[in-house]
Amino acid sequence: MLNILYQMNRDQVKALSERTNLAFLPVSPCEAHGPHLPVSADVITAFTMAKDCARKLEDQGIESLIATPITYCIADLCKFPGTITIRYETMVNIVEDVCLGLAKTGFTKVVLLSGHAEPSSMDAIKEGADNVKKVIPEFEFMFSDWFAKALPLTYKDICKGEHPEFDIHAGEIETAQLMYVCPEWVDMDVTKTLPANHAAEFFFAKLEAGAQSFAEAGAPNTYFGSPAAATAETGRKIFDVVSDFILDEMKENLK
Repeated sequence: MLNILYQMNRDQVKALSERTNLAFLPVSPCEAHGPHLPVSADVITAFTMAKDCARKLEDQGIESLIATPITYCIADLCKFPGTITIRYETMVNIVEDVCLGLAKTGFTKVVLLSGHAEPSSMDAIKEGADNVKKVIPEFEFMFSDWFAKALPLTYKDICKGEHPEFDIHAGEIETAQLMYVCPEWVDMDVTKTLPANHAAEFFFAKLEAGAQSFAEAGAPNTYFGSPAAATAETGRKIFDVVSDFILDEMKENLK
């Protein structure tokens, strides 16, 4: 049975903290994901990754807490309805306070999982967690690099789209993940009509050249990649690869 914080009472949390000091903390924004996916896509994927990792650890006899997700983050590039962004310093403070609360409750090892790869957002997450170490020296955290290192492992044998390396937002990968977890929230009629958009090949160059939004960087319809190529089975396989990668990261980076 997974230990999901918002489902637990105080005595259950206290008892768990006496058995383990490990927690997963999903951190992702509500952000527009094309015309076909819910704005909560990043939250859902991060939370699912946390549950997958916790379940695999449980199979090994290792318990962990899945903390309530932080659902407001920096999302400055996605200037479409439904996107809610916050200031850098606000995000640092939120992550710091939540991690501090977890540590004071006994969960001094925290795995931070972000379903959102905006550089400033990732920097703020790490800065906030690092601040906790100044207050509680025994606090440890790991920010997973799954986006950059695990997803490429799925390109060759799992993804079906022509250029999965350019699938960075609301394309085949995220559409497949949402089709697997919550298909009722995916507008399949729209998904089937979306042509592939490989403009992410030049995404970072356009940002360096001054692009201030997804639209300016080549995604006027809020997606990069091939949504129509997605299947629920692909989503299941992607989650499996990613959770295995995160567990390997933990072995290397957490005592």
